[in-house]
Order: sequence, then structure tokens, then C-alpha cells
Amino acid sequence: MPKRLIKKITEKKETKKVTTPKVKKQVSDVKKLKMLITVVDRSKALFYVDLLEQFEVNVQMVIYGRGTANSEMLNLLGIAESDKAVIMSYIREDKVKEALDTLNEKFHKVKNGKGIAYTISLDSIIGVSMYQLLSNDRTLKEGGKK
Repeated sequence: MPKRLIKKITEKKETKKVTTPKVKKQVSDVKKLKMLITVVDRSKALFYVDLLEQFEVNVQMVIYGRGTANSEMLNLLGIAESDKAVIMSYIREDKVKEALDTLNEKFHKVKNGKGIAYTISLDSIIGVSMYQLLSNDRTLKEGGKK
């Protein structure tokens, strides 16, 4: 090979820029979600819905129901009325303990505010947008602002 050709080939190799593949930044840490079920008197439903919003609960559904227990059983349990509201809320796992403690406190202190609250683990959710909605994660994709 002539020296000129060898020199051109080596120059091209030297001037070639080395590009590294871009790694997408992880927008935020993925936190597990739970469904919080709260059963309260129908008249107190909005109070508890508002209360749960302080724990970054973004999606809640209220289902109104009526108990089937007879009046003797209601009196025995100390329940005034059988009209109930079932509040289904999606909450991040790191907020569950604080939310349950606050609910327990309100069940004892609020007049006619008795209720039941428990959580169910969610194993999977389809879609990033759905996760962001349920977890109240307003972070936008790569390069976005909150």
C-alpha cells in the first residue's frame, strides 16, 4: 500500500468521534402501590375522601352500599345505621402506615366516625402513564419538569 493511502486511513480513524450510547435516566424510583379499602358511614364518606387526599392519594372511588344485618345485630355491634360507603383508594406503600394511623385516630375521635380500613397489595399495573396516575407521580418523561 502506498504511504499516502495508509496516512489517509489512519487520519480517518483518529478523527472519528467515539459516541457512547445514551442511557435513559430513571425518572423516579418506582414505589409499590396498595389499594386502601375504607368502610364508613355514608354521611362521613366525603370527610374521609378529603382526609385521604393529604397522603397523595390521587384516585379514589366511593361505592354506596347498605348492610344486611338486622336491627338486633346493629344494636349489639353499636352501629347506628346500615347505609355505608366503601372508599377504594390507590396509595403508595410508603404512605400506608401514616394513612392507617390517621384513619384509626379519626375512627376514635370523630362523632359517628367509626369505620374499617385495610389494604390489598397490587402486584402489577399495565403502563407507565397508569402507574403515574395511581401513584400521583407528576414527573414527566426524560428531561421534563415536575
